[in-house]
Order: sequence, then structure tokens, then C-alpha cells
Amino acid sequence: MIGKRIISVMMLSAFTALGIHAQKDSWLSRNLRKGMNYIDSLWENKADPNYIEVPKKPWRVVVYPKINEVSVRMNSDFDFNSINSEIWKDATQLSWSMHINPPLATYLGVWVGYRGLGIGYSFPLIRNAGRYWTVSSTGTNYGLIFSLRRFKTQDIKLDAHARFYDAEMDEKGVPYQSYAPIWVRSVFIDGYYVFNGKHYSQDAAYNQSVIQRRSAGSLLLGLSWYQSSLDYSDKLNGEFVAAANNIGKIKVQQANIGVGYGYNWVPARGWLFNIMIMPTISVYNRVKVTKYDSNYEFMESSDNIEDYGTWNAETHQWSNGKAKKPMPIDEKDLSWQNDVELWETGEEIKKTRWKLNINGRAGITYNTKNFFVNVYGQVHRFTYNHDNTNVKMYDWYVNTQFGIRF
Repeated sequence: MIGKRIISVMMLSAFTALGIHAQKDSWLSRNLRKGMNYIDSLWENKADPNYIEVPKKPWRVVVYPKINEVSVRMNSDFDFNSINSEIWKDATQLSWSMHINPPLATYLGVWVGYRGLGIGYSFPLIRNAGRYWTVSSTGTNYGLIFSLRRFKTQDIKLDAHARFYDAEMDEKGVPYQSYAPIWVRSVFIDGYYVFNGKHYSQDAAYNQSVIQRRSAGSLLLGLSWYQSSLDYSDKLNGEFVAAANNIGKIKVQQANIGVGYGYNWVPARGWLFNIMIMPTISVYNRVKVTKYDSNYEFMESSDNIEDYGTWNAETHQWSNGKAKKPMPIDEKDLSWQNDVELWETGEEIKKTRWKLNINGRAGITYNTKNFFVNVYGQVHRFTYNHDNTNVKMYDWYVNTQFGIRF
């Protein structure tokens, strides 16, 4: 972790050093200056100065505390033909939900940029908060933002609903800690086109490379690529794999397109309030699941387990000839962890379309001559499903930025 932090700081420092080096007369400085002039041209003479001010000082350094939460809710309806359990033999309906909702992740972020081009890294302040990178490139009429996050957690909540012939069970929000970490990874590439780029700027609200001087709004065209994975396939998480119809990994890829609207309200000089909302439709939705089998029957428990002997990985049988061993009823008895096995049985790929997702933003900014303060938040909602398993993912964050122009 320390090594990655050092590398990230070095990258940001090098990015700043390029601007300082550009002041010297050399081959590198001349080419850097050409690149900077091109970046300047993306704003200068293209925005109406009555509405959008392009600061004379192009560089910005931003320090920001960040609060982020990722909430993953996974639901499964059971196929009773695949369940061989005495416990559930009288059930007529059975569904199960796992809610991965770790504590709020807090970061301290650093962002360095020239005009609308920049790179940032958020340093986690708590355990298991994961890594968070952002790269952004924006101009008068366009924006492109890349973000990457990876984290693990063992804190989850479980819901269970079952209907029997003469009874019903309904449990919600039961706190639980998995025996092994559950990994969540997401990559989000968010691109947008501003139709009224001469008068309205997304950058003024979230990037601060320019300053909005008068109120304006615009229709937005959004294109995004979302890729995520949910991995709980550790052998100690076999209960979750069994409850999810033997699925242990889910990988999803989505291409989304949408039309939204953003508005910048400038009530007084230096102040800016922004709101943006964009519903999107996934025109490409690919879900790949990896299925597993185990030498334990996680849906079956017993307080009187006979001697099964040792497990033979080649024949997939215990010494007594049986393929699966029930779980001990005593939750303190963790002896099963010593000989539990979990192995892949195959992959399934499913492609669907027309999933509705939501991308919304809101922010407040105050600018002085060379300094600015900004608070903004964003929320993404993604959904995907595979047969009897449905997954909903909510990813939101709130940033408070303190920046200087130079």
C-alpha cells in the first residue's frame, strides 16, 4: 500500500514538474508548450466570455476529503430441482438476498491538472476502503472521466424469505460477517457532450478549469462504459455460492447511452449551484458468471455427522462414498474449514439489452481570484441479472475540494 502511495505521489509531482520544465527553452519544453496551447484552444475563443470565464492561470492543485459508499444487493430465487435438503424439502418458495454494504469509505485525495486535463488519486483512511483513481479530460463541449475502484469487505446483511405449506419465514437485515473477503471491482468511463457549450460548463461545477459567470443550462448527451466484478468464490464462502445457485463470480460489461440536462445557477459573483441528471439505457449488457461445486452441502446441517473420512479430489467423493457432507449445526464448530473444497464447474455468458441506469450529480462552488472551494456528489445505479439471480449496485460519493490556481 505504501509503495503504491509513493508511486501515485511521484506521478502527480512529475505531472506538475512538466509545467515547471516547460518554462525552459528546450525540445521538450517547446513540445510541451505546443500541447498546452492545444489544450488552451479547447476553451479559448470557443466559450462566450459573458457566461464562461477562462482563468489566466491554467494549473490547478486540489486537495479533497472524499466519502464513498458502494452498496451491492444480490437476490436469488431457488431452483428446487437443484436443492437436495431435508431442511427445505417442505418449502414451496425460497428466496435469498445478500446486501454487501461496508462502512462508509473515507479518503484524502490529491488532484493535479492543466485546464481540463488532470489525474487524481484518493488515499484510503480506513481499512478495506480500496483504491480509487480518476483521470479526466474536458473541453468546451465534451468531457471524459475515467475512474477505477477496487475494495474488499466481509461485512454483509442477509435477507431470507421462505414459504412452507403451513408457515412462512421472513428475516431481513441480519448482520453477518463472511469467513473470507468478498471483492468488488468497478471501472467507469463517463463521456458527455454539451450542446450549449458556449454558455454552459460542466467543468465550472466539477472541475473548476473555468468559471461560470451567468446562469445557463444545456441538454447533455452521455455515453458511458461500465465494467464490474463481484467475487465471493473463496472456499470459505461456499454458503453464499450455494445460496446464489452455485454462482461464485459475476462479471458485467455495460455500454450506456442517455440524454440528460444540466443547469448552472449563479446567484451572486463567485457562487455556482449545479444539478445534472441523466437516465441512460444500456445498449450492450454482457454478464458472465462462473459456477462452482463443493464437497459440502451448505444448504443442509446436522448435529450428528457420521465419519465421512477423507476427501478424494480425483473422484470427488469422501471415503464413505458420498459426494457431499452436511454442515455442523454448531456455528462455533469450524472444523469443516480444514477440508472444504470448492471448484469451478463452468462459465455461462448472457447478453441482454435495455437496462435502465441513473447518473445524477449536484454541486456547490465558490470562487475567489486564485482559490476555490467546492462540494459535490454523484450517484450511479447499475443493474444486471442472470437467470434467477439479480444484482443491483449503487455507487455514490461526496467530495469537498480545496483548490488553488497558478
